[in-house]
Amino acid sequence: MKTRSVIVLLLFALSMMGAGYLVGWHRATLAGASAESSHGIAGKNAGGNSPMPSPIKPLPASPPVSASAAAGKTSLAEMEAKMLKLNLHDMMYGDPEWRKMLDNLDPADIPQLLAFVDAKMPKSMRQGLRFNLLSRWAQNDPQAALAYAQALPNLQERQNAIGMVAGGWAQKDPVAAAAWAQQLPKGQLRDHVLSSVISAMAGSNPQAAFDLLQSSGLNASQYMPAYNLFSTWAAQDPAAAAAQAAKLTSGRQRQQAFQAIAAAWAQNDPQAAITWANALSNGQDKRNAISSIISNWAQNDVTGAMAWVKQLPEGQTKQQAMSSLGLTWAQTDPAAAVDFANSLPSGGTRNSLLGSIISQWAQQDPDAAMKYVQTLPNGPARNHVLQQAISSMSWQDPKTAAALASLLPPGNDLMSAVSQVAWSFAQSDPKGAMDWIASLPDGNAKRNALQNVGWQLAQDDPKAAADFANSLPPGQGRDNLMSNIASSWAQSDLNGALTWAQGLPDGRAKQSAMNNVAMQWAQTDPASAMQYAQGLQPGGAQNNFLTTAANSWAQNDPKAAMVWLQSMSEGAAKNAFTLGMVSGMAQNSPQDAAAFVTSLPAGNAQNSAAMSVVSQWMQSDPQSAANWAATFPSGTSRDSAFQNVISSWAQNDPNAASQWLKSLPDDGARQTAVQSFVNQVSWQYPDLAAPWAESLTDPNQRNNAIQNIAQQWLKTDPTSAQQWLMTTSLPIAQKQALLNNNKQ
Repeated sequence: MKTRSVIVLLLFALSMMGAGYLVGWHRATLAGASAESSHGIAGKNAGGNSPMPSPIKPLPASPPVSASAAAGKTSLAEMEAKMLKLNLHDMMYGDPEWRKMLDNLDPADIPQLLAFVDAKMPKSMRQGLRFNLLSRWAQNDPQAALAYAQALPNLQERQNAIGMVAGGWAQKDPVAAAAWAQQLPKGQLRDHVLSSVISAMAGSNPQAAFDLLQSSGLNASQYMPAYNLFSTWAAQDPAAAAAQAAKLTSGRQRQQAFQAIAAAWAQNDPQAAITWANALSNGQDKRNAISSIISNWAQNDVTGAMAWVKQLPEGQTKQQAMSSLGLTWAQTDPAAAVDFANSLPSGGTRNSLLGSIISQWAQQDPDAAMKYVQTLPNGPARNHVLQQAISSMSWQDPKTAAALASLLPPGNDLMSAVSQVAWSFAQSDPKGAMDWIASLPDGNAKRNALQNVGWQLAQDDPKAAADFANSLPPGQGRDNLMSNIASSWAQSDLNGALTWAQGLPDGRAKQSAMNNVAMQWAQTDPASAMQYAQGLQPGGAQNNFLTTAANSWAQNDPKAAMVWLQSMSEGAAKNAFTLGMVSGMAQNSPQDAAAFVTSLPAGNAQNSAAMSVVSQWMQSDPQSAANWAATFPSGTSRDSAFQNVISSWAQNDPNAASQWLKSLPDDGARQTAVQSFVNQVSWQYPDLAAPWAESLTDPNQRNNAIQNIAQQWLKTDPTSAQQWLMTTSLPIAQKQALLNNNKQ
């Protein structure tokens, strides 16, 4: 396994952890809806329940090699000793010794090492270690690696592990891995697997990886596959990569592709990369690309990069480029970079540049950087510099970031900085983080930091975290922490977590804790969880427990959950179970969930379930979700569904969302959707929002939309914005005010 592959795929794995594992379970929004008339939700049955594909076919067997006989291999004892010394920071930033040991690991030893990880390693470390081991195992024996992944009891961990296996498999046999990934039913698992396969395929066949990205229907919000693909492709042929990236219809994927191309292209030919970036039509894409190019250009030729940035007109593009320049320049000569920054006029460009320089300088010489910051005059400029430096450093060096945070005055800036440092500090050294927080003065900053560290403690020692939570004053922070503790505790000791949650005083904290226990319980023993729920007093607590448990159960075994539903008596408890079950079904098979919702009797229960399906379906197949929502009868549910569709789709693929809007009849639901679309895209894609703003029939909404679009567009493309503005129905006086404000 090459080092680069380890790093790229580890970033993918950690991105999945950030989305679900490290920050708790993903919870679907169970949107409510008001009662409709006698009409129900009409929809199309999109097909039956898709079974889990058969296990992958093993690669041709290689002669087994025992760990003891493998000359030059890393021994089991060496690997176990090293893992006990690792922390999350080492895995994220690539401990060289760890990478070398992985490269020399005998695949035959991996099953024993995974057993060691599950038994001995802290929960916060298991996901990253599994990634390292599973991706390597899958290259040698994908069938065995997949069997291990599919046997994991925790749904989120299981899906992430399957994605890791697919990535490792794709490095050895990309065609077979891609074929297996594509036959998975649409949903979160398929997105994880496809992302991993595309990232792995990029090195050997970027065109095939691109074709898979385009044809697979992968959720556009997935970050890593597009970035990894085009980063690899641009290193080989930047012009070809750029040409293909321009064909992407998803705005988010296109942004990711352009940034990756810019970084790779600038390594070899920054002038050609700049020429390409300047030709990009979207202002945000252009700024991001230029910023990435400057950062890479400055690594090889800081003088040339600086000269080019200095000639830019003042504005967002120059500020971003300056920040990138400072971040890179400070790695080699922070004093010279500071002198240059101080030669600039006061303002945002100078502050952004100084913040970038300080964050780098503090990593090399924290004492010198601290002394310099203390010479800056108190005020917003100094605070901005400190905030940017703290944000950049909190993961790489939380101790230095903590020292910088101590220089901020009390207030929101300090509170935000302390919380950020506490979270990252606790990932690598929970005790050190607690000691640091204990030294802070009492106040909101200390309280928020304690809550963040408390959450991390819940990953490793839930009993200690529970004691810590009980010491906090009542409030939302304590309630949230108790909820997270219950989730973590129930994964390792269900009975202990249940006993603790039952003993909490009645209120929001107890309800949230019980819901999280229900989620874990329904995964391991759903029948017992349901029996417990039936023994609860009818009302909100019972309904919440049933909704959460049903959601979890239906993700793993929708048929069994549906059988249980049929045994329930009509009433609030059955409605609560139905809502949770539908949400759980929709995560893996939204078509089946939609068909089930269509079969429900008209009313509030059906409307709420329909909103839940739309929310889930939008994550995996927005076009199908939108088409289903369009079949709803006129009314509040249809309006709400359209808003749900547009708010999600416009962020990920505004062009496709715009095309869908054109297909709708011009009624009240469409007007609501248009308003949501304009609000979503006017900041980043004012040229897309502009035509729709004029279609709003309400004069006040139309004028407000036009003004919002013009204010943003005039900053990035004043010529086009002015031409459009003069053709709108906005009153002349308001047009002139917008133009005058833009000149100031």
